[in-house]
Amino acid sequence: MTQPSPPSATQLKQQRPEFMLDAWDFATHPAQPLTADFHQAQQRWFHLQRDVPGLAAWLAQANIPEPLIDAVLMEDTRPRFERLNDGFLLILRSVNLGEGEQPEDMLSIRILYYNGNLYSFRRRKIKAVHIIQERLAQQLGPESLHDFLVMLIEEMNNRVEELIDTIEEQLEAIETNDQAATAQRQQQLTALHRRMLRLLRFIRPQLAALERLSADGQKWMEAELLQWLGNERDSCHRVLEDLEMLLEQVWMLREHLQQEVAEKMNRNTYWLSMVAGVFLPISFLTGLFGINIGGMPGVDDERAFWIFCAALSVIAVVEYLLLRRLRFW
Repeated sequence: MTQPSPPSATQLKQQRPEFMLDAWDFATHPAQPLTADFHQAQQRWFHLQRDVPGLAAWLAQANIPEPLIDAVLMEDTRPRFERLNDGFLLILRSVNLGEGEQPEDMLSIRILYYNGNLYSFRRRKIKAVHIIQERLAQQLGPESLHDFLVMLIEEMNNRVEELIDTIEEQLEAIETNDQAATAQRQQQLTALHRRMLRLLRFIRPQLAALERLSADGQKWMEAELLQWLGNERDSCHRVLEDLEMLLEQVWMLREHLQQEVAEKMNRNTYWLSMVAGVFLPISFLTGLFGINIGGMPGVDDERAFWIFCAALSVIAVVEYLLLRRLRFW
């Protein structure tokens, strides 16, 4: 007996609500796409577009309390984990890999595990979720909702680590680029510093959320998946440490560039002072002998000009020797 072929993407799109991007049934292995009866069973994953009308009413039909609906649909959120009577709420941030977007403008994904089903909410496309969707389509995806959660966190951490590696390469390029102007390098450092601060804003609370998830998961998660979750928590901790180290490197490099600028200014000021010191008595004498009044010595002597020039040269040489003797340089 031949098994019926799975419905096509066009048929699924026609049968699902507009806000439902994807739906899978994890009660069987491998997971199967859902086409109908969304509220009739457990062990299902629903991926939802949170800014499409009708989603709040659909969640209410799934008996999800109104405070939780408000929590997953609000605009501004920060990473956190909250234990519920029949599940949990997990809010995370993933790097923005959209075309023309800044990766450090991290995207929010809200994960609600309630009454045996898992709901994920997005506003813009998240690469980590897309990777899992492709694996599910190839029947190589996670085997359970808990496995899905761990895999999602792993893919999100991978994207953040790739971004940190890119930032580290950019910082190293700025540090080794001695040919660029100091002002240009400082501008590049400022832009890089701003990017890392945006990442740090969400990575720190995200680590706290994963730590709470890992601690709470000991009550309901399989031992192997709990170990994988602990690994991903440690990966997030390592990302935070790398980010803090890079911020320290930025400060050190910025101070080094400022020191270079200060030394250059001091050196230029020093030489200007030396030149001014040498020419100060000479300028005084030339100004004095430039007075156009009677009684100036040498006015009637043809050799007076050359004698005066020789005297100025002797004074300049004596000043040079005197300053060198006094170790002014």
